[in-house]
Amino acid sequence: MDPLSCMRGKHWQPRPASRLNLMAAALGSLALLFSANIVAEEISPPAVPKPGIQEGMYSTYADDRSVISQSSIGDASAATLSAAELMPALVSALDQLSKYHRLVALPEIIQVSHQRIEEIVCHAKCGALAAYRPGEGIYIDERLKPETDLFARSILLHELVHYAQEMSGEHGDMRPCERWYHREQEAYAIQKKFLFIAGSPTRVGYSAAKSTCDD
Repeated sequence: MDPLSCMRGKHWQPRPASRLNLMAAALGSLALLFSANIVAEEISPPAVPKPGIQEGMYSTYADDRSVISQSSIGDASAATLSAAELMPALVSALDQLSKYHRLVALPEIIQVSHQRIEEIVCHAKCGALAAYRPGEGIYIDERLKPETDLFARSILLHELVHYAQEMSGEHGDMRPCERWYHREQEAYAIQKKFLFIAGSPTRVGYSAAKSTCDD
């Protein structure tokens, strides 16, 4: 039998053009949906966990702007803060940037001359700008304006870290020099992270060698 004549028999009927068009449209829609899903998967970044805070490990804080935004430190990054707003904002930032959460009491902030800071910290001429003394409070160079200057604000945050460390007994079982070394590492790391997130071009670092505690 002629195959063409069989195809022309009653067992084969050509599909109407409208049905073919509908099938083509459906397949086209599926193709568009599939390609859209691929694009969405390529664009959407994978979830990145918030990095943990580890003492003295500055690498922990590198390239984390995509994970922790400026909103993480709230009002602490504002261009201007009133005297009444300053410490609550820094306490909130400390809560976000460290393991020290929601300090119940705040230290006294004492503005003094640079010469007085030198006497407290170095007992000689030096570049120190602030210091925390247990039982007394945070001494800060009177030339600093943390209400309007981010770097000065970061210095005050640094000393607030020392206050929180003292209140929590951080490294309390270490020898004084080792305790000082580890506390400074942590305070500088948190200060550095604050400046980075706040968008300040200024950076800080800690260069003291742990071996100095062996003498």
